[in-house]
Amino acid sequence: MSVGPLAALRARFIERTRQDGDALETAFRSGDDAVVEHLAHNLAGAAGVFGFGDLGDAARAIDHAYAAGERPSSEAVTDLRQRILDLQA
Repeated sequence: MSVGPLAALRARFIERTRQDGDALETAFRSGDDAVVEHLAHNLAGAAGVFGFGDLGDAARAIDHAYAAGERPSSEAVTDLRQRILDLQA
C-alpha cells in the first residue's frame, strides 16, 4: 500500500495542532486573546487542506467572533480543543 504525498505533512500538522491546542487552552484561560485569535485563525485556514473540515469550522467560529469584536465563548474554545484532541492521522 502506498502512502499519499501529503501523509507526512498531515502527520506533522496533527502533531503541531495538538501542541497548539494546549497553548490555545492556556491562553484562553489566562485571557491572552491575541494568542487564541492567532491560533484559531491559523487552524481555520489550514485544517481543510488536510481534510479536517469540522476542525476548520470550529476554528473559524472563534476567528469570526474576534473579527466581530467579541470574545468567543468558553464552549466554542472547548469544542475546538476537543476536536483537536480527537484528531487522527
